[in-house]
Amino acid sequence: MIAAVRRGLAAGVIVSLLAAATAWADETITARTPNAFAQAVTTIDQGEKVTLRNMDIAGHDVTAAKTGDDGKPLFRSELISPGGSGPVQGTEYLTTGTYPFVCSVHPGMDATLEVTSQGTPVPRPQPGVTVKVVSRDLQRVVKSGKLKLKVRSSKASLVVGARAKAGKSSIALGSKKVKWDGGAGPIRLKLSDSARKALRKKNRAKFIATVTANHGGGHTERTTARRTLD
Repeated sequence: MIAAVRRGLAAGVIVSLLAAATAWADETITARTPNAFAQAVTTIDQGEKVTLRNMDIAGHDVTAAKTGDDGKPLFRSELISPGGSGPVQGTEYLTTGTYPFVCSVHPGMDATLEVTSQGTPVPRPQPGVTVKVVSRDLQRVVKSGKLKLKVRSSKASLVVGARAKAGKSSIALGSKKVKWDGGAGPIRLKLSDSARKALRKKNRAKFIATVTANHGGGHTERTTARRTLD
């Protein structure tokens, strides 16, 4: 009985040590006074997670300067209060490279995350539905009256819509329902006459495309993509 207890305790110690070693492998980005990251460069291996620790008197976050196909930052944290800490979501998916990041609250507060070739990145979860703005030229969109998108989804009933932001103006571009058979393919969203008229006067606009997929049984998904056209 005593021997069994000792073996159990030994096993528990080993598990604790392994857990601690795993925790030690993760890196920490520290925010310090006044409105600065303590290190200009933080280095991690592929697959590692990162924590933001806030040692400043103001709230800070970490937001990657680069975005994915969905228009969202490759990694980011929540806003962390003074004295607090929290996870930077998404660093475990990164491959070898250099990734600038900022605090989205404080302009000029920036640093870099370096990912080495060591380790293995965690596979990034694939959403059931994705959308990408394919059009590149604003005046071509205005002339044709169509915004080109690329959608990937399993079989579903889709509602595809878009709007544009130009300066302080927000322009509704319209929407359409699509019965999707699955896979990836193009969709051309026809612009309303009023949208074409409004965009004709603009030199630049940010297009925001949204797809809502209804898979049935009350299961829906929604995704958004952004792209600025000149």
